[in-house]
Amino acid sequence: MWKKDKQRNIESLISHGVLVKGEIRSSGSIRIDGNVEGRVDVKGDLIVGEKGKIKGEILADNLILAGKIEGNIEARGRLEITATGSITGDASCSLISIEEGGFIDGTSKMIRPREKVELKKGETMAVAKSV
Repeated sequence: MWKKDKQRNIESLISHGVLVKGEIRSSGSIRIDGNVEGRVDVKGDLIVGEKGKIKGEILADNLILAGKIEGNIEARGRLEITATGSITGDASCSLISIEEGGFIDGTSKMIRPREKVELKKGETMAVAKSV
């Protein structure tokens, strides 16, 4: 797992025994040990504890999964699945780590991090796609 330093920055917690239905949006990191039914969009780290369950689409900067997820995942950075973690759905991420015992029932896709392009004032840029 990530160093403990990263886990200290958790701004919100959904405790075991709590059920949330609906969309969750956060500009900071969240830990989920309860149940969530709905879309989760986190501009930070999402940590799903061993007792945590999410049923819905997930977007997060980074995801540590020790619980269960039913739905598609997009981790803009790192996806880490621990030995107790399981995903039923598709996952896309820049980096992936799966401990022995971790489970994915779906497809996984590696995405490249978007490159930052700095332009000077007055410059323009054209992007070409290959067909």
